Amino acid sequence: MNNTIILLRHGETDKDKDGIPKDWHLTKSGKEEAEEASKKEIFNNIDIIFSSTENKAKETTKPFAKKNNIKIIENKGLNEINRNAGKFIEKDKFKSLKEKMFEDLNYSKHGWETSNQALKRFKTTIQSIDKKYKDKKILITSHGTVLSLYFAKLQNKLDNINFRWKQLKFCDYGIIKDDKIKKDIIESH
Repeated sequence: MNNTIILLRHGETDKDKDGIPKDWHLTKSGKEEAEEASKKEIFNNIDIIFSSTENKAKETTKPFAKKNNIKIIENKGLNEINRNAGKFIEKDKFKSLKEKMFEDLNYSKHGWETSNQALKRFKTTIQSIDKKYKDKKILITSHGTVLSLYFAKLQNKLDNINFRWKQLKFCDYGIIKDDKIKKDIIESH
């Protein structure tokens, strides 16, 4: 596994209280964040681009694909924790629920996928992508919870996921090579 994998969190999301999370779109600010992030030198010469199948990730990925003149490959293994069985949750209740999910990685409410299930799915997907290619620079756009879980797992810091999740900003990115972190997703840019 000798690919350079850049993992990018999507831009700011317009949370539609009547819709399901996978169908949410970016805000105007989120689109601008993605456009601005795509201008960074690290995103030059990308060979392959993957995105989760959720709208907010796909919309974030568009300026990167345009810049590198390549198509986006959608992969549902890169999606956020599956939470489509539940209804919209207000910000404070959502944060409290996330804390429980990070304290007990097997906790589920509202029929959501557990943190452990999501981490296993996400990690397997990243490994599969990494095995399929050789010496490529790969961009993967995904979501805050699964990215927090994945980077915490790589660092053996699963007891500190909530802190990591709270530090993560929209359009933050991390870099992985040979299953090692070259840039943590919550490092300053």
